[in-house]
Parts: sequence; C-alpha cells; structure tokens
Amino acid sequence: MQYTTQWLTDKSRVPELVDFFITHKTDSYISHSEIMYGRALDSEHWNPDLRAVFTEQLMSDYDYDNTSKLNILIAENEDGKIVGMLVFNVINSPFKKYAILEDMLLDESVRGQSLGSKLLNEVIQESKNWNISFIMLESGVNNHGAHHFFNKYGFQKVSETYILTL
Repeated sequence: MQYTTQWLTDKSRVPELVDFFITHKTDSYISHSEIMYGRALDSEHWNPDLRAVFTEQLMSDYDYDNTSKLNILIAENEDGKIVGMLVFNVINSPFKKYAILEDMLLDESVRGQSLGSKLLNEVIQESKNWNISFIMLESGVNNHGAHHFFNKYGFQKVSETYILTL
C-alpha cells in the first residue's frame, strides 16, 4: 500500500489526530513527557482527560515563549485515513537550535512496512534543512520496540530519567 506524508497545516484535523493517538497508544508508551504534559498521571496510567489535554496541546503549538514551534507530520493511506503521526518540537534556544521528537505512533496494521522509517527520514531531512543541531527523544522504559528502532537510526542513549512523586 502507498502512504503519503505531509506536515499538518489544517488544525481542524487535530481531533482526528487525538483520536488516532488515543486509539494506538499503549501503557509502555508512557514516558516522562506524557507525565510532564499531563497526558499521563504516572508511568502506568493515562490521564482520564487525555483527549482534552492532548487537544489543547496540539492546538496551541506549544509556542508559549516564542522559542519553540510544534510541527506535526502525518502519514495517510490512499483513502486519506491517518495511519501514523510524528510530533516534532523545534527549539530555538540562545545556545543551539535543536528538536525534540515528542511523539511517534503508527497504526498497528502498518508496522513493519517501513512507514516509521519514512516518517523519521523525512523529519531528519527537514532538520538538516532547518539547521537543527540535534534531535532528542525520550521513550518509556518498557517501550523496547521503539528503543530498537531509534538505535537503528543512530540515536544514542545519553541519560536516564527518574521521578519522585510527591
């Protein structure tokens, strides 16, 4: 099957993206960014208000301080149905321009068909065009498939994240 990718420019598709995320997320997907952004309550439980929280985040572009810009790359099948998404936050810090790969999800039915590679390669190429120094990402501790995938593309583990819930 053929898949097309495009950067989201039409915010009216945000509810469709949120539905896609909710349908395809797993508990192993939860990492510190899901907790920090309020999408998850802790490392094992999604926020019951996930739909509202994620909708607000995708609608806002995260551009609170004029130093970051949220970009969303979507993959669609021939019928225009979303089968993959990648949320990519470009940060213009005073020291470096870098990016954070916030989220990357695929419909289970298209895994193993190189669509994840297509999305990642496109975002890597755009990063070079945008003069981004590096791409960071973080992943849930039990998301081993994602760890293997990103290691294959040269991502290296640079830290471990810990949490103390108060």
